[in-house]
Parts: sequence; C-alpha cells; structure tokens
Amino acid sequence: MSGVLEGTTEKRSKRKSVLPGGLAISIALAGIMLASCASYERDHVIVGSTPTDYRTRHPIVISEAEVSEDLVVSHTMRNMSNRQENVVRNFASRFRRSGSRSLIVLVPSGSPNEVAARKVAGQVVNLMRELDVDRSQIKLSSYHASGHGEAATVRMSFNAMSAEVASRCGKWEEDLTDTKENYNYGNFGCATQNNLAKMVANPEDFLGPRGESEIDATRRDNVISDWRENGSEDLRSAF
Repeated sequence: MSGVLEGTTEKRSKRKSVLPGGLAISIALAGIMLASCASYERDHVIVGSTPTDYRTRHPIVISEAEVSEDLVVSHTMRNMSNRQENVVRNFASRFRRSGSRSLIVLVPSGSPNEVAARKVAGQVVNLMRELDVDRSQIKLSSYHASGHGEAATVRMSFNAMSAEVASRCGKWEEDLTDTKENYNYGNFGCATQNNLAKMVANPEDFLGPRGESEIDATRRDNVISDWRENGSEDLRSAF
C-alpha cells in the first residue's frame, strides 16, 4: 500500500507542477495578443486622423476685396500717356469680367496737380465709355490730397470677389526628413493652391459650377452642315 500511495502522491505532485506552467503560458499568449491589438488600434487612430489633404490645410477663401489702379499725374500733364491708356483698358476689362455694378474714379483735391488730374479723370471716363462701360456705372469723386505732393494720383477702383489662400506659404518649421508617420509636410500644396486662386478668372467658380447656357441652334446647324459637306473629306485627307 505504501508503494501505491507513494506513486499516487508523485503523480499528483507532477500534475501540480504542470498546471501552473500551462496556465502561465496561456496568460502570456493572451497578453501578447492583447498588446498587439492595442498597438494596432493606436497606430490606426494616429494614421487615420492625420490631415494629408493639402486642400484642407491650405483652403482657398472667397471674399470681397477692392481692386484698384493708380495713374500718376504731373501738374503739367494734359493728356494720358500710351501706358496710362493701356492701364485704363486693362482695368475696364477686369471690371467687365468681375460682374461688379459700379466703379469709382477718385480725383485729388487741393494738390498742385488738381487741374491736370481733373482733365485726366475726364479722359479716363471717356475711354471707359468707348470700352463698353456704361456711364451710369462710373462715379466721380474727390479726396483731399494737399499732403500728397505734386503728383497725387487718380485712382480707379471697384469691389469684386477675390480668391486667396487662408494660410501663409513658405513656413518650414518642421524637419522634412522626419517622415515616420508617412504623410506629406505642412507646406506641401500651399503654392499650388495659391497659384490656382490667382489664375481662375472668376473666383465665384470655386463656390459651385455654372448653369448651362442656352443652345445656339443656328451655330449648331452650321457646324453639322459643314461636317456633312466637308468633314469626311478632310478626315480622309488627314490620313
């Protein structure tokens, strides 16, 4: 009996030594799995929340701003120069494209060149009328210019919608070699957005697409007729 009891005692002692070890391994494996899941969730949240779209970091803002041009007038001037006429032509063209309803021509008052400036302002109005700007859209006004010297300017201005980037480009406050998060740097896309804002002729196009215009039926018929008569022959000759 003593031999049987001793064998049973040895088996029980072996079981006791095996169970804690298996349980420890299971706990270790579970800990590793939980740690992996936690690491995945942490990395996933960081990457998913990083703003990588440069249009979000550097948005184009539409606002109303003053568009102006100055004409320097000497006290001996009687007529606009060719350069000044070109400035007025360009300004009138920008005014028509802007969709603004009125523009203002400011004439200096109390300056040594006041008389010459009034003559030039009259020439500006006449030239704009020749450029299809209605006289009712042009307003003449004056400003006190006694302290502006002998060549106070004639200013043309109107308010129009403008587009510009909200943020300031050229900020290099971060290390470009630090790319462990694998996303672009903060200044990325700023210049592109700024150039796009300056190039678009009508800033209101950023707000939404334009509506479709009516079909020119006459022009459409002319194009189709021309294609039927000459298009196929021209196409063959091209090859």
